[in-house]
Amino acid sequence: MHIPAKSDVPRYVIGVMAFNTLIAAALTAFGNEGFGTNLVFSQCIGLLTYAAIDLPRRRLWPRGAPALVPMIVLVLLAAPFSWFGGSFLAMLLLGEPSRFGHLGLNAMLGFLALTAGAGLGGTFVFWSRERLAHSERVAAEARLKLLQAQIEPHFLFNTLANLQALIASDPARAQMMLGHLDAYLRATLASTRKDLCTLEEEFALLRGYLEILAIRMGPRLAYSLDLPDALAGAKLPPMLLQPLVENAIKHGLEPKIDGGKLRVAASADGKQLILAVEDDGLGFGAASTRGTGVGLLHV
Repeated sequence: MHIPAKSDVPRYVIGVMAFNTLIAAALTAFGNEGFGTNLVFSQCIGLLTYAAIDLPRRRLWPRGAPALVPMIVLVLLAAPFSWFGGSFLAMLLLGEPSRFGHLGLNAMLGFLALTAGAGLGGTFVFWSRERLAHSERVAAEARLKLLQAQIEPHFLFNTLANLQALIASDPARAQMMLGHLDAYLRATLASTRKDLCTLEEEFALLRGYLEILAIRMGPRLAYSLDLPDALAGAKLPPMLLQPLVENAIKHGLEPKIDGGKLRVAASADGKQLILAVEDDGLGFGAASTRGTGVGLLHV
């Protein structure tokens, strides 16, 4: 399960402080001290409870949150430490003498139970939200893997048809095309098993794809791949550019009688990576080039 990023901590702390304020208001309504005193105690105990749960959780389960039962055990272990430590801190802030000796066993157990209950309630809310976010992330990653595993049938069937024709008329070119197809399919399969790839790997995949098309389309296709050495190691989702290049060929250059030029380029603007796929084909306005838009939507 996904452990929340450090950037989530301020949002969680604000939520804990709001919850602590509600507890202070409830204690005041039942006639236990004034609101100011209750607020100081509630914030000290509540924030220490959050820290005593969240910090060990990140240390013990760095790759994912545990199941619900270990989380409950962690909360129950953190509750006594948080109540005693938070109460002591609140008394220091308020300049009050120690109250522990005057509370009595029943009152102490009641406050410990309140601390544990509040910790369990807050933890369950955060745990449920993280579980839902994790499920949505897994579903999104599964859809991405499915898209990455798909090979454009239009490309594959046309390539196989060309291979069949070339075997009889030009065995050397057929062998060359088969070699490029083999390398392309192997690279595609390897890419689908990764969460991230480098631009160098992505451009190598595109080169194999375009080499096959160059044999198929002949002089109707001219292409260039511009990747500066400084950006070769940049990371991105695998096959992110593939649908764009396929669209440029299928809807832009292939329907054009005299073909055209395709350019794929990477550049940087400060910390932003800019990837461009350009062609001088028929363009989006031509009726014969209209697709479903699904490919662009997925990208």
